[in-house]
Amino acid sequence: MTDEEPRPACRIGVTAEDLAREADRAVLYGAILAAQRPGVTIKPHLLDAVAALLPAVRAYLNGEENDLSSYALEYARACGAEAFLKSKRKPWAPC
Repeated sequence: MTDEEPRPACRIGVTAEDLAREADRAVLYGAILAAQRPGVTIKPHLLDAVAALLPAVRAYLNGEENDLSSYALEYARACGAEAFLKSKRKPWAPC
């Protein structure tokens, strides 16, 4: 017997890097949700990370072109959720 807890079948073969990217995606998804629905409840273990990322995600979703929005896009790229973030951005309104 080992001291490790048994892993669910969906976690067999998953690396620590995979789990970190999954956690980062959860933070990004939480920030997107919080930006779209300000009163939403975020899971307690994600609150601080979501709050830290939220200004950047808001800037990106609002179509701003600045360091904050660039950070949100880079964060999304790093965790494999670029397409998802882009799909949530507001379309540009003609002037």
